[in-house]
Amino acid sequence: MVDNLSLTKISPSVDDVKKDVLEYCQQPRHKEEILNYIQLELKPYNYKKYISRLFQDRYLQHTIPQNPRSSLQQYITSKKGAIYLKSLL
Repeated sequence: MVDNLSLTKISPSVDDVKKDVLEYCQQPRHKEEILNYIQLELKPYNYKKYISRLFQDRYLQHTIPQNPRSSLQQYITSKKGAIYLKSLL
């Protein structure tokens, strides 16, 4: 008999991927690139759970802050994010 839990892909927590995303975003990245990097589908839920959450917590910042909905919008590690990364060393 197959266990149902073994068939379900468990998504990582924000804390599990925070370090990886912040290191990856030391160069500006589009949301599609970030989600692809952490091996998640481009879906609104994944965007809200990972990217938006890190942005709201000020670990990431927009590259075009005056136009948050721009199709050219990218994310980059903020000063707070860089301090967090240094604290892990």
